[in-house]
Amino acid sequence: MRDRVQRILIPFFYCLAAACLVEIPLAQTDIFGKDIILWDTLFRTILAMPGLWYFYREDQGLRKKSEWDIKNLIGLAGIGGFASVIFRVLFEWLGMPGYESVEQNLLTGNQVLQLLVLLVASPVLEEFFFRGVLYGRLKELIGVKGAMMVTALGFGLYHTNLSQGIYGFFMGLFLAWCMERFQTVKAPAVVHIAANLAAMCMEWF
Repeated sequence: MRDRVQRILIPFFYCLAAACLVEIPLAQTDIFGKDIILWDTLFRTILAMPGLWYFYREDQGLRKKSEWDIKNLIGLAGIGGFASVIFRVLFEWLGMPGYESVEQNLLTGNQVLQLLVLLVASPVLEEFFFRGVLYGRLKELIGVKGAMMVTALGFGLYHTNLSQGIYGFFMGLFLAWCMERFQTVKAPAVVHIAANLAAMCMEWF
């Protein structure tokens, strides 16, 4: 039990340390202007990914053989994009607070940086942490359903406002299911990338 708890805490505190090493210096400067959130995510990804990759590879023996092919990739990409559109339309119809302000922070400024962060850095960082590492290690401790619920809740809270939190929770459940079903972090990453791409397209066009 103690070893399993430590296996969960180590990557958590590793990523927390990486975030602090990035955010504390960034808080002391304004050279990045309105793109600060995007740069923050990019720097955290660069700093955290070596360790997360190590943790993910360390757990390889705990995962079953991956069932992954091009059909799965296309299908999950379609689901991710569709879910993003549906949630946006639903939240706008309900008048949910906070959703548009988050998009305005992320989807303004340098478009090349947006593409790099929202289609590469952010999905890779979040999927390796929440599904690639944390989900599998929680599963050892509290089982599949418990791990799905905890990682989905954590993913929702990570987005820090009501609308994004609700979206993150339900999307987090599906992303955890993808990880369990396909036994590779590629599956939730494809969904995540497609969802972000759909959100970007709706904002730009």
